This record gives sequence, structure tokens and C-alpha cells, in this order.
Amino acid sequence: MSRQRRLHSAPLAVAVLLGLSLNPAWGLAETYRGEFDPCPFTPATRADVAGVGTFTASLDGATLTIHGTFSELASPATAAHLRMGLAMGVPGGVIGDLTVAHETAGTVSGSISLSPEQVAALHRNAIYIQIDDTRAPAGAIWAWIVTGQEPIGRAR
Repeated sequence: MSRQRRLHSAPLAVAVLLGLSLNPAWGLAETYRGEFDPCPFTPATRADVAGVGTFTASLDGATLTIHGTFSELASPATAAHLRMGLAMGVPGGVIGDLTVAHETAGTVSGSISLSPEQVAALHRNAIYIQIDDTRAPAGAIWAWIVTGQEPIGRAR
């Protein structure tokens, strides 16, 4: 092969190798970051929902691993779940349980094996984390897992 041909094929080889190494199917986990926000479902529940927090999540194959912190809940947390809605912002059913500190501030974590349908929902931003507390047993704070989302920061 001539020197000129080798020089032209080198960028192509680098691009192919980078493409393979960035493909989740080849073992590189997808990572997500986001924030928890209050999630009142009706005006009557507005006073009972409060709290903030952040999370990171990673999808390695079909396993989604979540680590987060929360604070300022109106009452102690009782449960945390991974849920799947029809689309971002649309509440949905539980697809997995998470471990949560039963306090007004603490941590949430867990690993859940997702079905192919659930992985597709994650990629279309339809999966979220919800933390319930004693005053808001149907959800105090939630965080949608959004592709490419960075923590937004809070103005105080």
C-alpha cells in the first residue's frame, strides 16, 4: 500500500474504532444525571410535596444503576421506585423498587434489570425515579432520566 493511501485510510480506521468504543452494545455504560423536584398531582397535594435532590444513573447492558441524594422532604421517605410512563411527564407504573433512607434527607439507590421495552422507554425519556413520603404516599419528588441532561443548579 502506498504511503498516500495509508494516510487517507488512517482517519477512517480511527473513526471506526471510536464508533465501536462509544457504542453501548460494546460494553460502555450510558450515564445520566438529573434533579429531583416536587411532584404535586393536584392542588390539594401541593402543600404535602416538597424536596430536592440529584441523581446519577448508568445503563450497562440492560442493568440500570441509580445513586442519588435528596433533602427537604415534608416528611420521612417511605419508598422509592423506578417508574415508566408513556412519555416524559406522564406518570406511569412501577417497574422496580429502589432503596431509600426513611428520613427527610438521605440517599436513594439500586440496580434494576430492564426489559428491551423498558430500555427503549429509557431512551425516549419515559423512565423516572419517584420518592414517596408519609405526607405524600403517591409521590413527593420525582426525577426523569433524560438522555444528555446535566444538573441545572438551583438559584436560592
